Amino acid sequence: MSNDKVEQLKNVIKAKKDAEERLAHSQDQGGLSPGLEDRYQAKLAELEAELHKVQSALEEAEAKAKEANEKFVRQYAEFDNFRKRIAKEKEEALQYGNEKFVKELLPILDGLEQALAHAETSDKKAIVAGVELVLRQFLRVLENFGVTPVDSVGLPFDPHHHEAMAHHESEEHAPHTVVNEYRRGYKMHGRLIRPSLVTVAKPPESKS
Repeated sequence: MSNDKVEQLKNVIKAKKDAEERLAHSQDQGGLSPGLEDRYQAKLAELEAELHKVQSALEEAEAKAKEANEKFVRQYAEFDNFRKRIAKEKEEALQYGNEKFVKELLPILDGLEQALAHAETSDKKAIVAGVELVLRQFLRVLENFGVTPVDSVGLPFDPHHHEAMAHHESEEHAPHTVVNEYRRGYKMHGRLIRPSLVTVAKPPESKS
């Protein structure tokens, strides 16, 4: 409700009351002349109309305020439901975000279990072939998720992708060439997630 309209309503009511009291007092004192009484009655009618106008305006303002408040309550409830839904989706994404990756790993696990189950009855070549098949499956899964191995052996040493574990004197390889790989490194979508552990060639020491 507008404070200005409330104040206006108070002023109109006060003015109407004052006019009614003056009219009643004049009548108690012997009455008014017809012309003056007509003016008082006209003033009261004017104040009555003004009072009705202000009351209507206040009722309209109250209705709009109620409507705005109800709209705010509805929008807040919708926002709160949206916030809760996003929080739930985020929680589920954290819990089950790797579900697809795990599902693709399960066939590899099956292959390893089968290889172990047949290890005692299979020859060495068959076991090696089975393990190599499982390894290729695993590398394909990693590639599907943007994980690729870091190339190392035969390439120049790159401190951004390789970590030197040892140096080896060699006449066959150019200095700073990777000649052996202890542990393969990997990148994910082009970003290094693990460097390769390598041996790097160095020139043979001159014999004096």
